[in-house]
Amino acid sequence: MKDIIIVGGGHAGFEAATILSKTKNRILIITKNINSIGELSCNPSIGGLGKSNLVREVDSLGGYMGYLATKSSIQLKKISTSKGEAIQCTRSQINRKKYKKNTKIIFKKKNIKILQDEVLKLIIKNNRVVGVKTKNNSFLSRAVILTTGTFLNGKIHIGSIKYKEGRINEKNSSTLSKQLNYLIEPLKKLKTGTSPRISFKNIKFKNLKEHRGDFNPIPTLSGRYKISKNYKNMRCWTTKTTEKTKEIVKKSLKISPIYKNVINGNSPRYCPSIEDKIYRFYNNKKHNIFLEPDENNQIYLGGMSTCLNYKFQRLLLKSIIGLEGCEITRLGYSVEYDFLNPKNLKKSLESKKIKGLFFAGQINGTTGYEEAAGQGVVAGINSYLYVNSKKYWYPNKKNSYIGLMINDLTINGVTEPYRIFTKKSENKLNFREDNSSKRFFNVLKNLKFIMNFNLLKYKKKNIDDLINNININKNIIKQIYLYFKYKNYIKIQNFSLKKKKSIKNFKLMNVNFFKIKNLSKEISEKLNKEKPKNIKDILKIKTIKNDSFKIILNYFKKLI
Repeated sequence: MKDIIIVGGGHAGFEAATILSKTKNRILIITKNINSIGELSCNPSIGGLGKSNLVREVDSLGGYMGYLATKSSIQLKKISTSKGEAIQCTRSQINRKKYKKNTKIIFKKKNIKILQDEVLKLIIKNNRVVGVKTKNNSFLSRAVILTTGTFLNGKIHIGSIKYKEGRINEKNSSTLSKQLNYLIEPLKKLKTGTSPRISFKNIKFKNLKEHRGDFNPIPTLSGRYKISKNYKNMRCWTTKTTEKTKEIVKKSLKISPIYKNVINGNSPRYCPSIEDKIYRFYNNKKHNIFLEPDENNQIYLGGMSTCLNYKFQRLLLKSIIGLEGCEITRLGYSVEYDFLNPKNLKKSLESKKIKGLFFAGQINGTTGYEEAAGQGVVAGINSYLYVNSKKYWYPNKKNSYIGLMINDLTINGVTEPYRIFTKKSENKLNFREDNSSKRFFNVLKNLKFIMNFNLLKYKKKNIDDLINNININKNIIKQIYLYFKYKNYIKIQNFSLKKKKSIKNFKLMNVNFFKIKNLSKEISEKLNKEKPKNIKDILKIKTIKNDSFKIILNYFKKLI
């Protein structure tokens, strides 16, 4: 008998396992393909806006994604540097082979066993999970973590061709999907996609815009990995679509699986297919395409996700600046899959209906390696606490992006693949990429010495000189500098949050909504009829749109 079984070896499953490897519990990972552990199924990069914050939080909690992403990187770059530190983020371009190779550390963990098999069914007794049934055997356990990614009833679409696969050339899991439909509630569908790869040959690089990584300092996604002085940043490039691209997409919509309603699942709003991008924003003359070095002398085309057939993918690519003579090595495709409504989960990521059953990753309606990793850590920690009869732990939306994500998922649910963004947080000045350790462990609480100079006198460009001339850890100096820089802004932010909370609870007694200027007659009539008791009640009225709500909010702000 095992203590905990993890179903799936993707990023959520891997992070759950590595967290549990630090315990004395006996862990079994069951995956359909032992060679796919650590697979970067889509783009070969980790980090970016909001996502790098998640990765640094995973790193602070003892997870591995940031460590492996830095160790396996071919380019490290700081993004949004023209904005404040709260918005700045790190992006790591990855060598896929290195990343997969580096995840093999999981095979060396003494308390973890890995089995290649397919889980067909959960074994449930008295609304408690007690094990799993696979194709070849049955295994008892005290807890189970499901991290099935896009494999639950997954279907791949390339033009009119469909495959029952969760990833290209890897069969889906339909039997387990049927049981979850019965056990918890009918599952819904989402859709995601990946871009075509092209050969490094025949690309007109002179017509592309080149992007290099950062040096002095080289940014990192982990506080635990020391970057070598000999590290070399490889080049990436960007190009743009053309008017010809738009015309090809326009013609292709007649046969596109998305627009023929062959695919029913909603796609990621912030990572749309090229068909969606051009259809929704047809007036835009050009769209950016990112060329990212990939394994076997290939180039991954970021921003070019598509599920069109070979003919149209070829025409599309040849219409793009610099790619006129390119050769496709791997077609882009879409995958439609089942997911669980995360409102059925506790914040520990345990099922509300089945004790000891935890969920993490795309099965909860998220998209992205980073979101999966964050959930994997939380599910791993709480499965350990469950089997050891301890109180659950999870970060909250006031101290982390992981907590914000879990709150969004479990309270609001999802209707499209969920992606983290800094703008989702009202507390983003505190949720910086560089202070994740402080937020989780209050590392800087022990710093009770008084600086005899004002760091704010130093301009940003002089901070490195200051650090080099003072015999104190560089990160500590930076944290103190940012503390003073944001101190007053954070006070204003916290005051705004308190005021917002008091406004929501503000009691509306005998309000005549016709007195609110700029509010439409229709909305005023609706509100006078409904007689909301507070602002929260107004939020529940579906016909009240954002613009009307802002007018109402501003009116009551003056009364508080």
